[in-house]
Amino acid sequence: MAHTAVATRTADVVVFTTPGCPYCKRAKDALHERGFAYSEVDVSADQRLRATLNEATGLRTVPQIYVGSTHIGGSDALLPQLEDGRFNRLLETASGRLPEQLSRAVEQAEEVAQQAAASKPQAAGAEAAPPELKSLAAALADPAKGVLATTVGNGSSSSRERSKTFSGSQLLRWLEGSGGDKADETAAQLLASNLVTLVSPAQPTPVQAAAVRPDACYRLLSDAPRSIQWGEPLNTHYWWGPSPARPAEVVAEDLRARILGLYDKHLSADGRTVGYGAMRRDPAFWSYVDATAELQRVDLSPLSRDALSAFAINTYNALIIHALVVHGTAKYATTIGRAQFFQKAARYNIGGCEYTADDLENGILRGNRPAASSLGMLLGVPKLSSGPFGRGDPRAAKVVDPVDARIHFALVCGAKSCPPIKLYSAANLDEGLGAAAEAFCAGDVQVDVARRVVTLSKIFNWYAPDFGASKADRLRWLLPFLPSDKRAALETLLAADPRAARISVRHSEYDWSLNGDE
Repeated sequence: MAHTAVATRTADVVVFTTPGCPYCKRAKDALHERGFAYSEVDVSADQRLRATLNEATGLRTVPQIYVGSTHIGGSDALLPQLEDGRFNRLLETASGRLPEQLSRAVEQAEEVAQQAAASKPQAAGAEAAPPELKSLAAALADPAKGVLATTVGNGSSSSRERSKTFSGSQLLRWLEGSGGDKADETAAQLLASNLVTLVSPAQPTPVQAAAVRPDACYRLLSDAPRSIQWGEPLNTHYWWGPSPARPAEVVAEDLRARILGLYDKHLSADGRTVGYGAMRRDPAFWSYVDATAELQRVDLSPLSRDALSAFAINTYNALIIHALVVHGTAKYATTIGRAQFFQKAARYNIGGCEYTADDLENGILRGNRPAASSLGMLLGVPKLSSGPFGRGDPRAAKVVDPVDARIHFALVCGAKSCPPIKLYSAANLDEGLGAAAEAFCAGDVQVDVARRVVTLSKIFNWYAPDFGASKADRLRWLLPFLPSDKRAALETLLAADPRAARISVRHSEYDWSLNGDE
């Protein structure tokens, strides 16, 4: 829970939010600019609190804003009330506190959050290294007395990056010279913690990475290169050592939580733009980048359908932001650039296999179905094209089939038309996908009963088979996710025309312009 100066239980104004939400940021900024104190409650981690808020408001979106016991609504409801003075008048007359049931849910959520903070998953890799190993790594990095002091300027290479490497024998000699009587054992501990990493053109096996080989090449993690070539996996700037990775879903949730925090930190006050350039200069981003290397060792085979879906959504959403930060936004500005971005540049090594953003979406989440840009999908005959995982591809063993079309509203592409980002788990997947679909359809579906026209996002055109076999099926798919007025309007159209023969479906242009700056 994040709070301003006043306590949630007695605050005049309470804003229910989730991290990385531009609409939440916009509402908070509007209140702050006008000098209104408010208390913020993060609902992202507590299902019971979200359910209680949904019951109280009838809405699953955020922000939701209360003045005393009076529900204002979201940012779209708040802003005009701030402009015309209604909010001021309500604040003057408001009394009491949050509705009792909601107030209790907030208090219980605070207790749960404190317990969760005390038992959060253990860190991995260099972050989990004991203090004495971290101190030893710092000594190794000392430019005057460290292991590099014996290699820099020795004529072995004029390359600065090359000068940042050293042989296994040099590492062992340095450890022996520093007073260590178990150099081999200490070196193995440094490798296991990723404080020292093997430099190799190919991913080493755990056995290859476990012990220092005198003739092998090594590098300190602190000297790992920060630039990745276009098309190379973004998480292979160093190879994860011999230590096993944490469960795949834990790794993905950890990475997604980190990137959500960075996104929220660098989201503009009005919630409209993301400072990708500022994020690139943030040390916390590079800590995130180092943490992504753990994906190299994760095992997807034990994951259930829901856990695999959550893993792929979280990883995709983190990957898109990661790629935009390190590669910049310029190449994304053209149609060809965007295709290359999703099919080539946005790429991770996951469990020893490479996955692009397209592979995560079309391979895992869509059950190895052809991409929207494939010939078969463009012609409306998907069977003419194949999915990204061919016969014999080990990645094809772990996909989500049949496809849950709601995933399209959970994937963040960095464009202004994308749905709000979320942190998914197997436990909250159904709730999260439902909320994402509701939030998207509320703003991107228009129903004109008089003209018998339904206007949808291009997403419904690009991925039409995911939503149903016929036009009528696809329109009925929408019904559970529409606000009551739009649902009633569409039901009226379908009741009069069950096969939707006379209903015209139009698709609005998709806004590919990025919501960020350099």
